Amino acid sequence: MDNEIDFKNASRRALFGKQKRLPGENYSAVNKPKRHAKTKITINLDADLVQHFKEKGKRERTSYQLLINQALREHLEGTSSERIAKTVGLILLQDKSFLERLIEELKK
Repeated sequence: MDNEIDFKNASRRALFGKQKRLPGENYSAVNKPKRHAKTKITINLDADLVQHFKEKGKRERTSYQLLINQALREHLEGTSSERIAKTVGLILLQDKSFLERLIEELKK
């Protein structure tokens, strides 16, 4: 988890330089309360899936329910690497100087 945070911070600094405030800085879960609200449900899953997440939870010392939730979130939103790539892509598409350089490179 710390490596992911370090990577996000380093990539932000690489993209935005030494700006005093970085995009997403001081972001709080309060901004998306529905995402973090938990709903208790009953669901039938294949036994091998449950066993997989329980074993992984024991290895990682975390809840298997949390791991299932993370897997579903990744399915919906993509992995953290995919989300970072999408964010970087959106930032670059809004940067006119980057687009001008890209056009010049494509002309070569």
